[in-house]
Amino acid sequence: MNTKRNIFLWVLYDFANSLVQIVFFLYFAQWIVIDKGVGDIYFNLTFTAAAFLLLLTAPFVGGLLDKHMRRIVGVRYTTVAVIVLYGICALCAVYGLAIPALIFFALGLYAYLLTFTFYTPLITDIARPEKRGFVSGLGIAGNYAGQFVGLLLALPFSLGMWNLFEGNSRAETLLPSVVVFGVFALPMLLWFREPKKKRFSMSFRQTVRMVVTDSKQLLVAPGLGLFLLAYFLFNDAILTASNNFPIFLQQVWGLSDTTKTYVLLGIIMTSAIGGLVSGIVADRIGHKRTLLFVVSGWIVILPLLALVQNFTVFVVLTTVLGLWFGSHWTVSRSMMAQLVPSGGTNSAFAYFSLVERISSFVGPVVWGVTVGVFVEAGTVRYRMAMGVLAVFVLIGLFVLMCVKSTMQKTESLVE
Repeated sequence: MNTKRNIFLWVLYDFANSLVQIVFFLYFAQWIVIDKGVGDIYFNLTFTAAAFLLLLTAPFVGGLLDKHMRRIVGVRYTTVAVIVLYGICALCAVYGLAIPALIFFALGLYAYLLTFTFYTPLITDIARPEKRGFVSGLGIAGNYAGQFVGLLLALPFSLGMWNLFEGNSRAETLLPSVVVFGVFALPMLLWFREPKKKRFSMSFRQTVRMVVTDSKQLLVAPGLGLFLLAYFLFNDAILTASNNFPIFLQQVWGLSDTTKTYVLLGIIMTSAIGGLVSGIVADRIGHKRTLLFVVSGWIVILPLLALVQNFTVFVVLTTVLGLWFGSHWTVSRSMMAQLVPSGGTNSAFAYFSLVERISSFVGPVVWGVTVGVFVEAGTVRYRMAMGVLAVFVLIGLFVLMCVKSTMQKTESLVE
C-alpha cells in the first residue's frame, strides 16, 4: 500500500469536505434565518434531526463495515449522497424554497456526518500509532485550507459579482461549492487503496446481534466510554457555538458578509496552525495532557466571546480562538485513535462520529431556547447563549480528567 499517496488523498478529501461545509455554514445559515425569516430554533433543529438519523444508523453501519467491506466503499456512497442532497438544497435555495431547502440541508448534513464514520478510521491504516497525531494535524490543516479556499470561492457570488440563477446572493454561493467539493473528493474515491479485508457471510439477525455485542464491549473498553462522554459534553458547546457563529456575527456585531469572511479567514489560518502544532505536541507530551489544556482554554474563550464589547478586541480574540478550534479537532481525533480497541476500529469511530454530532440534541436546543425566550433582551440574548455553553465544557473537562492516561490497545473484540 502506497502510504504517502494515501495520506495525500486522505488530506485532500478533508480539504474537499471542509470547502463545501464552510460555505453552507456561513451562507445557508444566514439565508435561512436572516433572509427568509426562519426561526433560530428551526435552523438548529436540523442539526438535531441529522444527529437523530446518525444515532439510528452509525453504530449499525460501523459494525457492518468492520465485518463485511472496506471503509473506502462507505466513503464513496456517502460522498455521492452529500453531493446529491446538498445539490438539491442549493437549487431550492436559489429558487427561494425555504422549507424544502431546510429539509434537504438536514438530509445532506446527515450524509456529510456519516462520511466520517468511514473516513476518520482510515487514519489507523495510513499512520503508525506514534505518527497519528501528526497525520491528524495534516488532515486538520487540509481541512482549514479547504475552508479558506471555500470562503474565497464564495465571496464573488455573495457580493453579486457572479450570479448563475439570478437568485439571492447568499443562496448563489451554495451550488458552486457542491461542484468543487465533488471535483476535489474524486481522487480519494478513485485512487485511495485500502488493505483488502476478509468478508464474513452473516444473516441480518446475526449482524444485529454482532453489533449489539460489539457495542457493549466497546463501551466498557478502558477509557473509551468516559472519553466519549467527555467529548459529548465539551464538543456540544464547541459545535453549537460554531454552527451559530455567522448568525452571532450578524446579530451582535451587524457585520457585512465581506467582513464576516475576513473574520473567518483569520480564524481559519490560525486553526490550521493550531491543528498541525497540536498534533506534534500531542505525540510528544501525550494526547490526554494536550487535550486537557485545549478544553480548559474553551472555558475562558466562550465567556469572553459573550462579554467583549470592543470589536478590535473581539477580532483579536477570534483569531486566537482559531488555535483552539484546530487543536480541538486534531487532538480529539488522535486521542480516539489511541483508545480504539483493535478489531473494532470502525465501530468505535462510528460512535465517535455519533457522539461528535449527538451533542446537537442538546446544544442547539439550549441555544434556540435561550434566544427565543429572551427576545426582549435584543442582541444580548445571543451573548447569553454563547456564555452558557461554557457550562458544558466545564463538566466535560471534569469527565476527561477521569480518563486513564495509559492507552494500551486491548485485545480484538472479534475473534
